[in-house]
Amino acid sequence: MTTAIAPAVLLRGPGVVAALGRRVAAYGARPFVVHGEHGFALVAPAIRANLAAAGLAAAEVAHLGHVTDDALARLAARVAQGGHDVVVGAGGGRVLDAAKGAAHLGRVPFVAVPTSPATCAATTALSIVYDADGVWRGPFAAARCADLAVVDGELLGAAPDRLLAAGVADAWCKVVEVRRAARRTVSESGPDTLLGAALALCDELARLVEPATGALAEGLPTDPATRAALAEACVVLPGLIGGLAGEGSKLAAAHAVHNALTRVPGHHDALHGELIAFGILVQRALEGSGDDELAAVARWFARLGIDPSLAALGCAAYDDDPEPVLAWLLQAPALIRSFPTATRSGLASTFARVDAVCGDVGR
Repeated sequence: MTTAIAPAVLLRGPGVVAALGRRVAAYGARPFVVHGEHGFALVAPAIRANLAAAGLAAAEVAHLGHVTDDALARLAARVAQGGHDVVVGAGGGRVLDAAKGAAHLGRVPFVAVPTSPATCAATTALSIVYDADGVWRGPFAAARCADLAVVDGELLGAAPDRLLAAGVADAWCKVVEVRRAARRTVSESGPDTLLGAALALCDELARLVEPATGALAEGLPTDPATRAALAEACVVLPGLIGGLAGEGSKLAAAHAVHNALTRVPGHHDALHGELIAFGILVQRALEGSGDDELAAVARWFARLGIDPSLAALGCAAYDDDPEPVLAWLLQAPALIRSFPTATRSGLASTFARVDAVCGDVGR
């Protein structure tokens, strides 16, 4: 079994982007910088100055919108046509996934510079691919994680609350899903050392992001140092946990629900972590949580600034035509493995129940 566990090098600390030039020079002389629209403005001057100071002939391209097969192919073609020997991704999750996939297709090293705490894209080997309408298609697996990930906790912690809240939800989802999937794996195959290590990291991450711990009981922190530590954990630890747990032990129902909801027109209004919040509640309901427990979690999401009701997520159209979502869920491998007795009617009632609880909390 082969698994990509973590970036080869993790460079962390305040202002680490200032060391980017000489670090990138170790991988190539002609970097191809893939960047986004908003986060890149925070690091662009430092990246450009440092690459130039290192004598590197860099080219830049903006990636906007979803990561599609066509987008990956176009970026990879630009890498080859320009003779680029290293790809630098600077931005949020979509930018990093696009750059990561292009580097893999172009067979060159990849350097990740995350500017958003909303996902762990900087520390995984997967790029999530969508179609042109934003419907989830599946993961694109690179041969390895980033050769270098440059993680500045202060930069990430200074991101808008909405991005940090989405990162917290996505990080907690890793805890919830790996714990569920690990129980199945251990019952089927027996103990696994790396899976045990993943669960230990889940405990550490839960200490920061799980509602029951009280670390974020009142919502997101305002202290810059605390926000920096939280943001760094949301970017780094879920990737490590997923790598150690392996593909078969890191997914349950929450991500399957997210993926299914991308089939609802209007879901573009929500961030990945916001859709994941609804998925967590669905998984908790499938595991037997009562309405009071679900409401407590929904209230906690609200304190983070997330309203996980379908209407707030832009997914109100689900009620008009739930079949595409339910049909997809009934063939989603992770959900089937975790909840083999799930039925269409059961999932439909669970969605309705969770949405009603979220609606009650929001009123």
